[in-house]
Amino acid sequence: MHSYKLKYHKNSVLLIAMVGIPAIFISLMLYCLFNLPTSLSELSTLFLVATAMISMALFLLWITRTQIFVHSTVLINENGISIKLKSTSFLYRRTDFFCSWENVTSVTEMFDNFNGGYFYQIAFNNPDFVANFSPLKNHETEADRFFSALQYYQANYQMVHQLPFNPSNSFS
Repeated sequence: MHSYKLKYHKNSVLLIAMVGIPAIFISLMLYCLFNLPTSLSELSTLFLVATAMISMALFLLWITRTQIFVHSTVLINENGISIKLKSTSFLYRRTDFFCSWENVTSVTEMFDNFNGGYFYQIAFNNPDFVANFSPLKNHETEADRFFSALQYYQANYQMVHQLPFNPSNSFS
């Protein structure tokens, strides 16, 4: 069994956070602006809007760094893949997950334009979700070994389960 330390995230959670959090902040800001007295100066109104925007940006940064991209330990063996999140996050219900190779539908290496590196995407069949794994800082070689091991185990599983049954090879 091989253990790898990686960062874990799901695209759906990232998208919901990047759209939902600004929508909530802007809604709250507009609600507050419309309930302010009309005698408030323009400078005070501008200050409130700027404060709301800065706090939204800082909150998004905190969410991204601590709640969306979480450290995990991934164990791979011939039975399947096991994921354990090292820290809790209110955005992920499961902190432990195991999936056999028959429920892994694809393993893909993808280039991250934002960070200039690669991340590894695994699509699961049951339950149906896609997980992304990226290397921790200064652990890129471990991530490369992780992807190689993923490809090895998935190829072995597919090869074994695609072989036709030959009765002459069975034992009596």
